[in-house]
Amino acid sequence: MFEDKIARLRDELANYGAEGVVLTQSENVYYATGFESVMDGWRLPEPISGVYIPRDQSMPITLLLPEASLISLLVAEREGYPINFQSLKTFDLLNFCVMARAEDLYLKLEQTAGERLSHFSSKIEGKCEPDIVAALVTMLKERGTLEKLILFDDMRIAIKLDQAIGQRHGDAYDMLFKVRAIKTKKEIEIFRQSGLKADRVMSHTVSLLGRGKTWSQIEKSVAKFMIDEDINPLPTSPMLFGGTYDMAFKPDLFRTLFNKNFEQGQIVILETQGQYRKVWIDINRTAHIGTASEAYREQHQMVKSCFDLVVEKMKPGNNTADICDAVQSTLAQNLDTPGKLLLIIHSIGAFPLENPMNFPATGLGATNGFMIEPSMILSFDCLYFGSKLGPSHMENVFEITEHSAKSLYRYPLDLIEV
Repeated sequence: MFEDKIARLRDELANYGAEGVVLTQSENVYYATGFESVMDGWRLPEPISGVYIPRDQSMPITLLLPEASLISLLVAEREGYPINFQSLKTFDLLNFCVMARAEDLYLKLEQTAGERLSHFSSKIEGKCEPDIVAALVTMLKERGTLEKLILFDDMRIAIKLDQAIGQRHGDAYDMLFKVRAIKTKKEIEIFRQSGLKADRVMSHTVSLLGRGKTWSQIEKSVAKFMIDEDINPLPTSPMLFGGTYDMAFKPDLFRTLFNKNFEQGQIVILETQGQYRKVWIDINRTAHIGTASEAYREQHQMVKSCFDLVVEKMKPGNNTADICDAVQSTLAQNLDTPGKLLLIIHSIGAFPLENPMNFPATGLGATNGFMIEPSMILSFDCLYFGSKLGPSHMENVFEITEHSAKSLYRYPLDLIEV
């Protein structure tokens, strides 16, 4: 898996005229090497690991990590997930490494573990540096890159390198998202597994709905179910939209809190989000408390027809925005308020939004879309916010094959009535 990723990264480095790339954001370090730390969960504003990937294949891929984390390479190897690197550069993390270096007369390692740790130690370049910036300064100076373009995914690190040694630098994310838009076979398999998980989460969520239930009860149960399924729920709540709509449009688009019991006639938007094995789950369905009116059922079916028509056109060679515009200007005009139908196709991976577009890629410019290619994983949002009858939402994630889009989720898009 890593060979394909590194090859594409190096191709893009050549296209950008860059000598190499320094990745220090935890998601990107994991993407390129498989390395992760339990401390990544702290979400620190400073990086605690990194990797340098040179364009030149004859130069080593260098993993930067705290000296005390050397043991984690052995742990990953034993768990069947060896870390991708060719050399190591170590640095101190607070006083953890000082403690780790202290002699322990009672420590006894089995022979194999000692041999592997000695092997990893032999890969370390130079001495342990006082921090990650110092480690990068030493490493890049030794590689003679100062006047050559190095891309960074953290511009604070780039600025520090510029101040310290005058390192020429640029932003890595435009390049990264182009590379990450095309998934490897292993990544696609993980997404397929996440589809099974998403269906199970949605089934569980729907089973909890009914008159008299409260949203807070459902959130807690869904979060626990996700954790039991090895899914990390979306922070603060496993539900992105959450709550119910009481037949009127709510201005707080992404959060409508209701602590009262569900009542007959309410519309419940179910967008359960989380990460499974570092990839995002992004499924969305609409439920109605009690029997829905015939008019609302017809509206939901019309939204589903728009959804299905977009999916038919999600093929390699088509532009994502052109597909949505074509449906918006034709079939969607049958809705009460066509302008309230939001159609957007976006790439998904370690982040919910990682489109192969130049920064800034979350503004209006993103509506220009991008060309669909085989082996992409795309999420399609079809969200109707009309207030006459209430909203109708649906969303699936798709694997793009040579000729079509294959949904990774199997839970029906039909209106859920409970």
